[in-house]
Amino acid sequence: MPKFFNSAGLCFPEDHYMVDPLKRLTEVESLIRNKSYFVLHAPRQTGKTTFLHALARKLNTEGNYISAVASFERAGYRSITLEKATEVFIDSIHRASEFQLPAALRPRNPKSGKSLDLSQYLAEWCKSQSKPIVLLIDEIDALFDDVLISVLPQLRDGCQARTAGFPSSVALVGLRDVRDYKIRLRPETESLGTASPFNVKAESIFLSNFSEAEVFESLPPA
Repeated sequence: MPKFFNSAGLCFPEDHYMVDPLKRLTEVESLIRNKSYFVLHAPRQTGKTTFLHALARKLNTEGNYISAVASFERAGYRSITLEKATEVFIDSIHRASEFQLPAALRPRNPKSGKSLDLSQYLAEWCKSQSKPIVLLIDEIDALFDDVLISVLPQLRDGCQARTAGFPSSVALVGLRDVRDYKIRLRPETESLGTASPFNVKAESIFLSNFSEAEVFESLPPA
């Protein structure tokens, strides 16, 4: 099959004309080496998901980290309960690992044992591995209200244990900067106040639209 331009989701270099995604955000690997938690935000169709998967493949191939990309989009509806959302988060991480990692590096199948909350599940996974884990969470801002509020503090609190029992680096990826999560996500009588529930972030990185040079780079040979 000849290559073609893809604007409908994740791009693969063997199938699509595309810019090298890893050239666009070279600072991210330094954040990972520094065990940082960070935010990546950008408009739609700017290559966020393609970048995440390319980064995870590179980290796994180099062998110094275990990395997976998980989307939380399936929990992105208002009527979902916290309990159901937790099931979706854990299932999303496990299902992503089935496609992206060999069996020995995956977290436990959540159907094989007792129910855990997200932070416990991640801690269990990290303690079962000898290499640091880099978790890349896509579509974080698809979550609503108390579900979003419940996730961010779990990651923030786990950050304190990341040297031994939690992912060494976590990226939250979506359309918005995490500082926007300080706005009112609850009814008018309640508010998150002025403090971000993810105040451990080291950096908020904006992925811009493709430059003219990048567009020409992606074009097929004349």
